[in-house]
Amino acid sequence: MEIKFYLRMMQRGWWLILVSALAAVNFSLIYSYYVATPMYEAVARFIVSPNMQNIEGRDLVNSLDTLDKRSIISTYAEVLNSPQIRKGTFELLREDPDNYSGYDTAVTVLPDANILRLSVRGPDPQVAALLANSIGQHAIDYVTNIYVVYNIDFLDKAVAPSEPYQPRPAQDAGLALLIGIIVGVGLAIFRDQLSGSFDMMSRRKTVESESLAFTRPYFERRMREEIANQPESVMTLGFVYLNGIQEFYDSLPQAYVNQIMRKVTETLKYQLRGNDIVGRWSQLHFSVFLPSTDGVSAIRRMERIREVLDQAFSLDSSGEFNVHLDPRIGLADRQGGESIQVLISQAEQALEISMQSGEINLYKVRPFG
Repeated sequence: MEIKFYLRMMQRGWWLILVSALAAVNFSLIYSYYVATPMYEAVARFIVSPNMQNIEGRDLVNSLDTLDKRSIISTYAEVLNSPQIRKGTFELLREDPDNYSGYDTAVTVLPDANILRLSVRGPDPQVAALLANSIGQHAIDYVTNIYVVYNIDFLDKAVAPSEPYQPRPAQDAGLALLIGIIVGVGLAIFRDQLSGSFDMMSRRKTVESESLAFTRPYFERRMREEIANQPESVMTLGFVYLNGIQEFYDSLPQAYVNQIMRKVTETLKYQLRGNDIVGRWSQLHFSVFLPSTDGVSAIRRMERIREVLDQAFSLDSSGEFNVHLDPRIGLADRQGGESIQVLISQAEQALEISMQSGEINLYKVRPFG
């Protein structure tokens, strides 16, 4: 299920994945062709072996054992990579060391072999090859004067490479495409989760959690908007009070409270029209606002709602805990341009009369004058 969930996120954010992948590929190609300096690598290989002219018999066996312990090979590797050898090579070439500041050397010992690999990387392939061979020769001359038991010599001399090792536009573009897709997927998931967080935050401000009806501030704002859009239109405000659960509401488990309140909201929304507004006014009060509806028409609609809400229903599967809401309803219609506060006050007065009589009560607001 989680895989399908993330796949839906990626499907919704497909354009982010596409844009990210294209941007990464374009950036890689522009960098490879117009920005990056081509770098070349020249490689020289050296072999270390016993000096057959200076050893024989038992000494030959001992020298081979020493080579197997890798101490001699590691020593030669350090010599090849020594800054002193590099500096001495520049002096022999009679060149300013600053001219080769853009070149790097590295020495590796090949596994299970008495072979050393010296690589020189830099922007000029000819210079890289020259440095690899010159450093190697200077290291050979230096070691020959110290270790007479072993020989070190070129196995392969460095040649100027024809292709740079970086950048490689096709290979780099492929890697950039993969990275772009990964980043795009991450952005798509992040965007979807961020959007969901914003929707949840917005929903918390507009929808009350227990009943899933509109909150009172949002309900009042919607009332003001409807009146502003249709200032001369007849409108009706109603309050529904759940009189039957007043005495034991505070002792109800939260799950039961949610069940009751959401049933009321569902009933109100189902029985009213799509443009009618349903809100939670207070703990036991619901509010309904019916645009383009006079008080007489509102009474007929609210009669149907009262009949449904007045029917007892069970809160558990066993049927042991039945609830009778005993709704009381007060209405006030707006026909003369009254303010919202006046309309609210009249609807509250109508509800007070309904609390005593048990019937739906309409407080009809008369036009001014």
